[in-house]
Amino acid sequence: MGNIVGRQLNISQFQKEIMIGCLLGDGRLECRSKGIKVNPITARMRIHQGEKQKDYIFWKYKIFKDFVSKEPKKILCWRNPLNGNNYYSWYFHTRTFQELGNIHKLFYCKKRKRLPKSMLNMLTPLVLAIWIMDDGCLSRESFILNTQNFTLSENKNLKNIFRKKFGVIPTINKDRNRWRLRFNKFDSSKLQHLIKPYIIPSMEYKLSP
Repeated sequence: MGNIVGRQLNISQFQKEIMIGCLLGDGRLECRSKGIKVNPITARMRIHQGEKQKDYIFWKYKIFKDFVSKEPKKILCWRNPLNGNNYYSWYFHTRTFQELGNIHKLFYCKKRKRLPKSMLNMLTPLVLAIWIMDDGCLSRESFILNTQNFTLSENKNLKNIFRKKFGVIPTINKDRNRWRLRFNKFDSSKLQHLIKPYIIPSMEYKLSP
């Protein structure tokens, strides 16, 4: 790892909030200090989106361009054995930094992504907008936030956080053996008002007409 360890990252508040939104959604942090006796730890962020979200991943790339060595790369993620159709996705990752190692400690425990204890203070309309563009979907006039990566207890904490932060109260729905949040029509409208300024054109389908 050499001269990567200990490198400082000058990250703006805007970039940090987008990172947090990504981590709540599809993004992940990869600890780069595994197996190495080094303090502090370092990490890099990996962003991975499907072909449909190509514009979205290039938008993220522009936000983090100063911390990225290579442009997003297109890869084959699956080939349908029945008809031979190929399905592609795009990814990029940042360089490795100490500050991302600090964020890694907030979001991960024994390799499992967890809900940070400071989530109430971290959740902003911008963070929520990124999270919804990553992991939100519409069901008629209701938002569903796919929080299946979090435990039932963490989803209950999220329910309280949304109530305290934005005055909305989602229900917790079971999705097979996992859990996710659903917002009723009225609360979905409130959330759309909060996040609309941050939704990029290619992701406006996440909002109801």
